[in-house]
Amino acid sequence: MNKPNAIREYASRSACLAAALLLCLSGPLASGQAPAKEPLRLSLQGARAYALERSYEVRSSGLDTEAARQKLKETVASGLPQITWGIGYTNNMILATSLIPNFFDGKPEEKIPVQFGTQHNASANIQVQQLVFNGSYLVGLQTSKIYTGLADRGLELSELNVQEAVTGTYGLILVAAESEKILRSTLANIEKTRTEIAELHREGFVAETDVDLIQIATNQLRSGLQTVEKQKGIALKLLKFQMGMDFEEELVLTDTLEDILASVDVERALGVPFDPAGSVELELAGLQEKIAEKAMKNERARSWPSVSAFFTYQQSAYRDSFSFFSTGERWFPLSILGVNVSIPLFRSGLQKARTTQAELALEQAREARAQAARGLELEVERAKVRLSTAWENYRNMKDNMDLAARVYDVTLEKYREGLASSMELTQANDKFLGAESDYTAALAELLNAKNKLDRVTNSFPASDDKGQPS
Repeated sequence: MNKPNAIREYASRSACLAAALLLCLSGPLASGQAPAKEPLRLSLQGARAYALERSYEVRSSGLDTEAARQKLKETVASGLPQITWGIGYTNNMILATSLIPNFFDGKPEEKIPVQFGTQHNASANIQVQQLVFNGSYLVGLQTSKIYTGLADRGLELSELNVQEAVTGTYGLILVAAESEKILRSTLANIEKTRTEIAELHREGFVAETDVDLIQIATNQLRSGLQTVEKQKGIALKLLKFQMGMDFEEELVLTDTLEDILASVDVERALGVPFDPAGSVELELAGLQEKIAEKAMKNERARSWPSVSAFFTYQQSAYRDSFSFFSTGERWFPLSILGVNVSIPLFRSGLQKARTTQAELALEQAREARAQAARGLELEVERAKVRLSTAWENYRNMKDNMDLAARVYDVTLEKYREGLASSMELTQANDKFLGAESDYTAALAELLNAKNKLDRVTNSFPASDDKGQPS
């Protein structure tokens, strides 16, 4: 075989192998780009469910609930047996000296110095303590259980607040998108008209002021469109924040404004009776009343006797040298069993004053609960009136916008036929923009009013969507 041909064949095969290897590695590694992450697509119901799992407020309230449960465990454990083990060592470098009568030499009137004990002493003990009866402990145990319920209701309240916030912002984004769509359509029409008028001006059929008036209207529309776009972007970030979602993650809202409006059954919402007993706020007020009641009982329990028992077992050793680990050396046992009884006798009126304060606090808590019940009923009525008013205003503003749109279209056609002036056209455009602004404001108010009524009546729909991409 010819050597140069062999070299060329080997080089060709090597080049093919290198090309194949490069092709295998020219995917994500060669491009340096990770696969694009799919956006998170959520309906309104899915957004609420997502927020209930990941929002900062709900997670913080969940930690409060867990802390309350741990506090209950701490309270329970404080009344259970407490066992303590300890060891001690003492090195009496110089033993204490005492003076005693000199009986050894028959001279009792003479005092002689003597030293008692050993240089090295050690002890090991175990002690068991048990609370037998304490009124404050019993009341505290009951109070801790109430605090656990209070934390649970606090979590429910946080969940309701998060659902209200997410629902409001979700609707705000859809309203902004609707306003953006209307403004874009209007801007396209007016730019087309501006182009036509500019052409007519170049041909000498219209005055330059006509072009300027249309340009002013165009600039106003562009400015309004930019404002709406920025507002929508901020609202989207706000929604991500409320949901506990990273700002960098892409979010797509799958519900449309028509879907949301279809779910707004005003007559049904206004006709549903309100039961304050099922309100989370009223439950919280009731729990606060119970806590005040337990606080009063705790102050009264301070005048009750307190009984505790203890048992101690101890081993002690005394050495002249450090030989505690030597076998055969003696250790001396000690065991003690005892009971402590503490009975308050006289506190100069201090306890009576504290008990009276607790009784007054209980009365305040009861008044607050009654006030909360009446306030909830009033708030529900106000929310219903607000929804009813918003519904009527929305329908009126929608009709007004449709009328203004028709007036603008007719005026535009008349202007093109020379039957209307540019001033009339810009006035019709201004009226349409004003009607569109009123319509979007009425639409936003309608959604907010329905959202508020759902919140005060705790009637957000239950969701089986766990906040996963739809």
